[in-house]
Amino acid sequence: MCPSEKVRVRLHAIDERLARLRAEKDRLVARASKTARRLDARRKIVIGGAVLAAIEHEGVPALRTHAELLHWLDTRLMRPPDRRVFELPERKSA
Repeated sequence: MCPSEKVRVRLHAIDERLARLRAEKDRLVARASKTARRLDARRKIVIGGAVLAAIEHEGVPALRTHAELLHWLDTRLMRPPDRRVFELPERKSA
């Protein structure tokens, strides 16, 4: 095999590897995006449920900041999966 042929073979191998790596990167980006969308949808569902429950009982206070919303949710969310969606600490059992 002559040197120029060796170079072509090596370049072809590198191109194939690069294509595989790009495909893997695209899959990982798509998976991360899908996970982020699911988490966003779950947050919206939990907030909606908390608001609907509050409307039936005591009403919803004016929440102007993200921190106020998290504090309000912290006092109402009991289920560990719901609390994890907002990265709230688990509640201690009474």
